[in-house]
Amino acid sequence: MASWQSIRFRLSVQYSAVVFGLGGAILGLVFWALQRDLRSQTMMAHIQTGQRVVLSDGELVIMPEFKEIEVRAIESIYNEVVLNEVARFTLIALVALFLLSLVVGWIMSGRVLKPVEEITSVAREIQASDLSRRIALEGPDDELTRLANTFDGMLDRLDNAFASQRQFLADTSHDLRTPLAVIQANVELAADDPNASLDEWEEAGGIVRRNTEKMSKMIDGLLAAARLQTGKAQSVSLDLAEMVEAKATDFSPVVADRGVTFSAITTPAVVQGVEVPLDRALSNLLDNAQRVAPKDSTVRLGSGLVEGWAWMAVQDEGPGLPPEPEDRIGLGLSIVTQIAEAHGGALDSYAGHDERGTTMVVWLPTDDATDTHPKANPFTNV
Repeated sequence: MASWQSIRFRLSVQYSAVVFGLGGAILGLVFWALQRDLRSQTMMAHIQTGQRVVLSDGELVIMPEFKEIEVRAIESIYNEVVLNEVARFTLIALVALFLLSLVVGWIMSGRVLKPVEEITSVAREIQASDLSRRIALEGPDDELTRLANTFDGMLDRLDNAFASQRQFLADTSHDLRTPLAVIQANVELAADDPNASLDEWEEAGGIVRRNTEKMSKMIDGLLAAARLQTGKAQSVSLDLAEMVEAKATDFSPVVADRGVTFSAITTPAVVQGVEVPLDRALSNLLDNAQRVAPKDSTVRLGSGLVEGWAWMAVQDEGPGLPPEPEDRIGLGLSIVTQIAEAHGGALDSYAGHDERGTTMVVWLPTDDATDTHPKANPFTNV
């Protein structure tokens, strides 16, 4: 971009125009007032009072010694000389003021735009693969500082979003690769054995069927999350309590043979959301809970409202969270995280008493929600 097209140049011109305009107006008013005052003053008034005048050569002259026409001639010449000198100095002052206004405008615009240059420099250096840079602009709480803070906040959200996407892709590739490897291994095992019996082929087919069903469920979850993120899903009013109670009824027969029971403790919690992805999220949490739940234990489900945030949660009595959570959290929880964040919420986990058991909570905002979702386990107040 040419220098004359830059914002700094345009600001400099504007500053210069303001300074020069105001200065020129003041000088013009001074010249006009002086001109008016000189032309309104006459020596005849002093002649009538008998005042004396000292000429340039030091001679003292009594004003009555002059004739009126001589006085007016002197007066006219004097006024013109004074006005010419004032006009000359005014013109010089205007030229100096114009040049000074350009310099002042250029310096002031540079100081004003310095934070913008810092923002631009940082933004130029930031890449999608590295969003760790921040502007961290120091200074008074003005518009530019707030702009920089807003930009830093946007970078935080983008950094978290990219990290979440990378985690999601890692979980997806890992969890989809496992059933594919199982399918491939069993098919190759049966195909490479020329003496494989019908029972062995049926066993391999059963393994393939179970893993394809598992992959199908994964893909359904991925599609639900993808539709939600692309905005192709329609939000409706949903009561999380009804969803939790229905899901507890659906899952109860799955774990009945192990003595695991489901206990639903719900309070109405109405949100605007997409039913299919939220149902998928709750199913994933329940599936994880029932797999780790010990025999003859209870899996608790719940819903409610805290500080304007709706929540639905699943609590198990399993081994609990590891002391140092692994980087990979599994595709199921990754999908839940994606669904929660797409609704403007979050997925939180809480360890149980003596590090036994885990509570997974999906927080979803309502119209009365606070800026951030509560951090406490909602089951502690149920």
